[in-house]
Amino acid sequence: MLKIFAVSTALALAAGAAVAAPVGYGSAVVRVGDLDAGRPADVARLQKRLEAAALEACGAQADSVRMVKQAIARSDCYRETLAQASTQVRTGLAIR
Repeated sequence: MLKIFAVSTALALAAGAAVAAPVGYGSAVVRVGDLDAGRPADVARLQKRLEAAALEACGAQADSVRMVKQAIARSDCYRETLAQASTQVRTGLAIR
């Protein structure tokens, strides 16, 4: 439930949300302006975007083989990056 809340609240950010990995890794921007928080399909689309951005921020490339992406998805970097993005979304909404 918390995951869905974080994803749906991320939709409220019009320009985009930055997904930054822990120190020593990269970052990525997730565009959300074209998504509607009221549509389950858009919530799922945002979740996929956040996951792809976390993979990218932690070292995967668009053309990385599946095994590389799976290894990164099991890493601390990936888990911490998704948690940090969720926190940033909640914090951003609290400021508004």
